[in-house]
Amino acid sequence: METKKIWLVLDSRGFGGIESHVEHLALGLNSARNEVTVVFLNNYGSHPVQRRLLYAGLQCEVLDGRLTTLWREIRKHKPDVIHTHGYKAGILVRPMCKMMGITCASTFHSGEEKQGKLKMYDWFDRHTAFLADKVFAVSTPILSTIPCPAELSDNFVNTRDLSLSSGEEIAFVGRLSKEKAPDRFVLLAKHFPYLDFHIYGDGPMRKELEKSAPANVVFHGAQTDMRRVWPRIGLLVLPSRAEGLPMSSLEAMARGIPVAAFNVGALDKLIQHEKNGWLLKQGDVTSMVDVVHDWRNSDPQKRSTWQINAISTIKERYSAEAVVPKLLKAYTQTT
Repeated sequence: METKKIWLVLDSRGFGGIESHVEHLALGLNSARNEVTVVFLNNYGSHPVQRRLLYAGLQCEVLDGRLTTLWREIRKHKPDVIHTHGYKAGILVRPMCKMMGITCASTFHSGEEKQGKLKMYDWFDRHTAFLADKVFAVSTPILSTIPCPAELSDNFVNTRDLSLSSGEEIAFVGRLSKEKAPDRFVLLAKHFPYLDFHIYGDGPMRKELEKSAPANVVFHGAQTDMRRVWPRIGLLVLPSRAEGLPMSSLEAMARGIPVAAFNVGALDKLIQHEKNGWLLKQGDVTSMVDVVHDWRNSDPQKRSTWQINAISTIKERYSAEAVVPKLLKAYTQTT
């Protein structure tokens, strides 16, 4: 397939699901022999994704937030494809691509309802999506919120050089916000006062969670490099009220960590109940308690089966090798 000059554009202050997706996408496209540049619209200081991509030999550009700078850089470099992630990148880049005749793709990562100014930006982002040549969503529920032709594009992870986790931690990984439901994780911890429950992430709910959490809940804060954390985790709990296809679930399963989740978003495509994880009725904390008991009391052979099945699922359907060729084909179909 012909080598393409591809830009991945986002506006980012920290590290979360979108940033993880863009990092894996950049590495995957680069492995497929494309010239990839990750473009940050604003300079908010040192960024963990930028550091890791530069270390991996990829190109990064950090702009100053001005429209004129963005316009000038696009005209100067003339990428074959610009792929936007997040509302700000989508709103700003799509009309510029249209005017310059550059192929544009946009991925929508979030389906939960926004509040305040974010609600307005989110509406505008979705209602200008038609300006892109290709529009993707990471789950069917998110796909249904886009008012123009769009298609499903699964999140994925790069599976090369990943080691099997032998950890024992029961963990929550994600933003501490209502849709991610960390309060349910805290409630779960109250059923197991003799076990530690670990929270990796930060967000608006942190203070109230710290007040209500029992002593066995450990708050680790925001993480800039989860690669150091995954080897400690044995069970990932996803108690979310709203989801797409969370990167944390793919990252965990790629390392053989089974996921216990409520049935939301595209998780029913990923998790096969009691085969590679557990998929439970939305909000059923009692069943989640049973899962933790089962996992804790399982024998090594059972755990090994869950690990093997989790890794196989990712390699077959959610690895760079499985997803990137489809994405490159979609880019080509727009030109």
